[in-house]
Amino acid sequence: MFLAALLFASANLAWAQAGTAGLAGTVKDSQGAVVPGATITVTHKATGAVRTNISNSQGAFNFPALPPGDYTLKAELSGFRTYVHENVVLRVDSVTQVDAVLALGSVSETVTVTEATPIVNTTDASVGQTMNQQTIERLPVEGRNVVHLLSLQPGAVFIPTANANTVDPRYGAVAGSRADQQNVTLDGIDVNDPQLQAAYTSAVRMTQEALQEFKVSTSNYGAESGRSSGAQVSLLTRSGTNAYNGSGYWFGRRTQTSSLEYFYKLAQAPGANAKGEKIKTPKLDKDIFGGALGGPIRHNRLFFFANFEKLSENSESPGVRSVPSDSFRDGILMYQCADPAACPGGTVQGFSSSHPVPGGWYGLTPSQVAAIDPLGIGPSVAASQLFKKYPSPNEPGLDGHNIMDYRFAAPITNDFNTLISRVDFRMSANQSVFGRFNVQDDTVNSAPQFPGQDPRSQNKAKNNGFAFGYDAALSSSVVNSFRYGMTKIDNSTVGRLKSNVVTFRFIDPFEPTTTSSTRETPTHNFVDDVSWLRGNNTFKVGANLRFTRIPSTRDSGSWLSTSINPSWISGVGQTYRPGGPGCTTPGCSGVPAVASTFRAGYADAWLNSLAVLSQANLRANYDKSGNLLAVGTPVSRKYASDEYEWYAQDTWRPRHDLTLSAGLRYSLYSPPYEVNGLQVAPTVSMGQWFADRAANMKKGIPSNQSPIITFDLAGKKNGRKGFYETDKNNWAPRLSAAWTPHAKDGILGWITGGDKMVIRGGYSKVFDRIGQGLALNFDQGFAFGMSTSISSPFGGPYETDPAARFTNVSTMPPTMPVAPKGGFPQTPPIEAGIITTSIDDTLVTPSAHMVNLLVARELGGNFAIEGGYIGRFGRDLLVRRDLAMPLNLTDTKSGMDYFTAAQTLIKATQAAGVAPGSAVSAYAGIAPIPYWENLFPAAALGGFSATANIARRFNNDAPDYITSLWLLDENCIPACSIYGPFAYFSRQYDSLAGISSVGKSNYNGMVLTLHKRYSGGTQFDLNYTLSESKDTGSQVERGSAFGNFGNGGYTGFLLNSFEPDLHYSTSDFDVRHQVNFNGIWDLPFGQGKPIGGGATGLLNQLIGDWSISGLMRWTSGFPFNVQNCRSCWPTNWNLQGNAMLVDPNKLPETELTKNAVDGRPTPFKDPADALKFFRFAMPGEVGLRNQLRGDGYFTIDTSLSKAIHLFGDNRLRFRWDVFNLTNTAKFDVGNVTMLPDRSGFGRYNGTLAACDGQAGRCMQFALRYEF
Repeated sequence: MFLAALLFASANLAWAQAGTAGLAGTVKDSQGAVVPGATITVTHKATGAVRTNISNSQGAFNFPALPPGDYTLKAELSGFRTYVHENVVLRVDSVTQVDAVLALGSVSETVTVTEATPIVNTTDASVGQTMNQQTIERLPVEGRNVVHLLSLQPGAVFIPTANANTVDPRYGAVAGSRADQQNVTLDGIDVNDPQLQAAYTSAVRMTQEALQEFKVSTSNYGAESGRSSGAQVSLLTRSGTNAYNGSGYWFGRRTQTSSLEYFYKLAQAPGANAKGEKIKTPKLDKDIFGGALGGPIRHNRLFFFANFEKLSENSESPGVRSVPSDSFRDGILMYQCADPAACPGGTVQGFSSSHPVPGGWYGLTPSQVAAIDPLGIGPSVAASQLFKKYPSPNEPGLDGHNIMDYRFAAPITNDFNTLISRVDFRMSANQSVFGRFNVQDDTVNSAPQFPGQDPRSQNKAKNNGFAFGYDAALSSSVVNSFRYGMTKIDNSTVGRLKSNVVTFRFIDPFEPTTTSSTRETPTHNFVDDVSWLRGNNTFKVGANLRFTRIPSTRDSGSWLSTSINPSWISGVGQTYRPGGPGCTTPGCSGVPAVASTFRAGYADAWLNSLAVLSQANLRANYDKSGNLLAVGTPVSRKYASDEYEWYAQDTWRPRHDLTLSAGLRYSLYSPPYEVNGLQVAPTVSMGQWFADRAANMKKGIPSNQSPIITFDLAGKKNGRKGFYETDKNNWAPRLSAAWTPHAKDGILGWITGGDKMVIRGGYSKVFDRIGQGLALNFDQGFAFGMSTSISSPFGGPYETDPAARFTNVSTMPPTMPVAPKGGFPQTPPIEAGIITTSIDDTLVTPSAHMVNLLVARELGGNFAIEGGYIGRFGRDLLVRRDLAMPLNLTDTKSGMDYFTAAQTLIKATQAAGVAPGSAVSAYAGIAPIPYWENLFPAAALGGFSATANIARRFNNDAPDYITSLWLLDENCIPACSIYGPFAYFSRQYDSLAGISSVGKSNYNGMVLTLHKRYSGGTQFDLNYTLSESKDTGSQVERGSAFGNFGNGGYTGFLLNSFEPDLHYSTSDFDVRHQVNFNGIWDLPFGQGKPIGGGATGLLNQLIGDWSISGLMRWTSGFPFNVQNCRSCWPTNWNLQGNAMLVDPNKLPETELTKNAVDGRPTPFKDPADALKFFRFAMPGEVGLRNQLRGDGYFTIDTSLSKAIHLFGDNRLRFRWDVFNLTNTAKFDVGNVTMLPDRSGFGRYNGTLAACDGQAGRCMQFALRYEF
């Protein structure tokens, strides 16, 4: 009823904020007294549109819902001279305050003011900047991708990426907000992707040519803004005017004017790669053609604008694939020796040829591998035949000897077509409408898997959208604005996978395993707003409704797969490691021991050499009736969400120098639901299930007492509960104040400049938008009975099973699980060790509290400076965690918990100096620990205490301590606890990843900006941010539930679900210092300029109309981590976690060092020395998160242009853009090798490269005809 009433009211009263501008002020006489009854007229210079108002009893006037642009303001009243202000500039989503001062005299006399409107914001506490059409057109933007300009705001984090849908949490984080919480509107209409929520992106592409201006508000925006809690981005489509204007243009990028990306350059150096080959320079050709035309259809009434643009890309992307080395594909397994003196090097004979072995390394021949193999088979001949299809490696890769990398220039041919059109019609002086239509037709090919192959996939995008707007001034104090729009994402991807598939972990498939999918995402958006001026108060109310339906198909979960996965083997592939305690086959004794720093490298190579099919993965899909769909059948879903938002706000100007605002926004978001009822959910609350397990473990109640999880149909269509409850408590207050101190004389007058200074501050509560990404993740991995996922049991006897050896890439092993019978309810199998994803049904909408206090001052000469504090404090943030994490079970007799007992045991073993593999008698000196004696009395075997026997178990598996617990708890080795099996582990799930609202964040920042408005041929914006951001986790909602971004180690997943505060640390996107700059400088040469001002004709054509523009970004270093190790899981079953510091107060020295690791750069001053600062984590520990700093980001982009006047207003403009002018390589902490037990520790593997990540420096040339 409230919604209906609000919409009914707003049909008669409305205010337009999003996509429009506002003008407000007070009419006063020369003595400062207010003047009511004055006629105020504003005239839009471009279209001649006129709107008239009358100042009220307080002298106030207000013009909401005006098209942004340049205006003339006129104030008239009998007995006073007419006041005319010529240069009133209104910006999108902003209210400009302009007072009119009337002097006594005749109306026929005119007082004309030509000074520009205030540079600084004097109306509210919002933080952000507006960029106009001139700036958008003239700044250098690679590929004319205008979204790059949106990030030039204080506190906005930017990294170059060719894919806006990246799950990198750094890309798009603004002033402490999550990267997926930006809200983008186009002409006031929602143009976000509701499922992927990519940063700096409109679902319908906007071109530089069609964008009139945009505003990015980063903090403390008013109640009229919302949907998401991050930056509010308002884009405005260009409109036609009373003058015909247009352009035709070409922009081009060529390989010959580009420099090599850093790692390509390394590969070009003589002897830099394994084959001594040179890698050719990647092709970087890109062409953009387009044209635009706008003008009047009927003078002063009806206008049009249209723009068509085509981008053709013929380039080669940096491609890196993991491939078998030449020796590995020939049956050789190389490893680093524990005693280098025992391994002098030489040559080793493979299946077909001999291969060099460096000193300190040993190469196992195929017969030696067979002697260690428990089946005596040795290296897989079938795998060797497959491996020989691969190109030879040319980079060190994973271990530098067995599994290496092949870097190549991967050809890509893409086409992007965009059409944007808009029509504006002024129905009367007080009513106007517009219509806007966007359509695009794109073909995007992914890079081939290897040279000579077809693209791995092809994506077709036919996104489109339209918008309709109606603005009406219903009276002198009431304005109505209505918007309706539909934005549709229409994507289809054709992949290459057409059968079941076998893959080798750490080696890329030779043939692509990309899958096919389709997705349509139409979002219908209704926006209606109210503005009512009464006295010195402006009241606003409004509603914003969004309805989304997402039909989709996918076959990513329709095929069976098997992985040769060392992590799925008991001992993680190290059982048959020479020198290891479990290596007892005949071949183990006759070869050198493996170095401790290469154990993981050996294990990963060992299983891939034997080609043991260790992990068979069933993916079974069913219809609603429980009928099993055929393997390969695409899965169809149609998820929906309905979103309702309302707001009310009062802006009060009690004095001419003070503006106060108070508002309240309410959001009601339905959980996503499947419209055809193809939706399931657990019959128990997963959030409560986890909470009960956490509470029970403190009471000594084991995990096997927790309820068994069963699934049934769920959701709105089935008349059942959805994925989670609707959160009805999303009330978001907004408060702000803007004070302009009025001091004309003395020190205060000097400080304030009269009315030139403003102090602004505010508070707001904002809410995240969540839902569709959660539903997508859940449906693909956890919808048991609808889309069922089961893997073969962990730790099975796969190495000793002849049937579990590789034959070809499509034959599944007999260990493949059988699809369960369909129908509901469904119960996942017991004791199957399932690893999958879930949804936490107890989550609430994440929120944040934002505060700021800023001081701004106009300096004269069109300069302004602003500085102040910005704070953001997030609560109930989404964080990934393991809902089925093994319990930290308490022994009620001793009061000790498992983590404490395990750490005590490990420390005692280390203090005793007992080596792994030692007899149990070596542990006899370890004092009994009550926890183990009380809970594991049956482990007191052979005359030794339970503590001694369990210490031996833990030491033999060290530092893979979770395997020790798994052997104790699920296999009773050496014995189970007094509670029986599964006292710690869940009976159904070894790991169950879910996203819960248990996170928090705190951001504190200082910003300083210097702004120069365009005058004298110059403009610029310079901003500096000093900030600190901390959180429990920084990941975005989309992507894998087990985490997506790895900056060396783990950062986006709670390794210890029971203690989330252990993860509270520096955010992934935290940069302590950040500087952004953009500017335009018209060179002072030619007619009317300081130099050569009298030049005419050819001389003026030569020296005049030159312009330079540019932008610069610089940040201090991004954080990174060191992973615990490749083959150890101390706390969480599925994720290893990060390493711990030996001394919590000492960090290794970080400094960019080139040519330090395999000829590659490292963030450490000395990687070998850095290793000494870390130790393996113990049970309960999660490691160090984001305390180390690597490279930040830096680039300077410049543009030089020259215009030639042809005739009239016709011009021809030449342009030369350079991106990353200094050719500076900044290395990416998101692509580093930080595994202490692998060669290559500390190595950077990628850069934050320019030009779609393809070059060190590139250039773009343009020719543009404009009139």
